[in-house]
Order: sequence, then structure tokens, then C-alpha cells
Amino acid sequence: MADEQGNDLETDSTAIANELIEFANDKLETGADAVVIAAAMRHAAGNFTAFAYSAIEDHLDTEGILEEFGQFLQYYDGHHRRGTRPMTPLEQLVKQVEDE
Repeated sequence: MADEQGNDLETDSTAIANELIEFANDKLETGADAVVIAAAMRHAAGNFTAFAYSAIEDHLDTEGILEEFGQFLQYYDGHHRRGTRPMTPLEQLVKQVEDE
């Protein structure tokens, strides 16, 4: 049951994240700068994260939240850069293992 609830949370958060990305892409199409949009999204994420946790926690787990953000940032940096340069032999091996 706990795993099912965790999967629902992940699915829901991914769906909402995709909606936010769609909003950001719409802003790009209107001529907004991608770096400005990214800064606005971090600002909003910080604001809303503090709001969400203020209702359920005595203190904000800043370290855990920053670690999670760092993991997302590193993953998506690799994802977006994958198409901009050839993969190194190590990256090719990792991708091969992941695909198998």
C-alpha cells in the first residue's frame, strides 16, 4: 500500500511538472529568455515548497530538498546535453546497460 501511494505521488508530481514545463515552453514562444524563465520557476518552487511544508512540518528539511533538486538538475542536465555532443565511451556503456 505504501509503495502504491509513493507511485501515485511520483506520477502526480511528474504530471504537474510536465504542465509547468508546458507553461515555460509557452513563455519561450512569446520571446521570454529561458534563463529568466528558469529563475522564475526556481523562485516559485522555493516559495511554494516553503508554503507546503509550513503546514505539515515543524522545520524545513532544506538539506533533503536541496539534495533532491540537485539530483533532478544533474539528471536533466545530462538529458539535455546528450543531444548536443557525442557520448563518451563510458556514457555509451552506461546507456547500453540501462537499455538492457
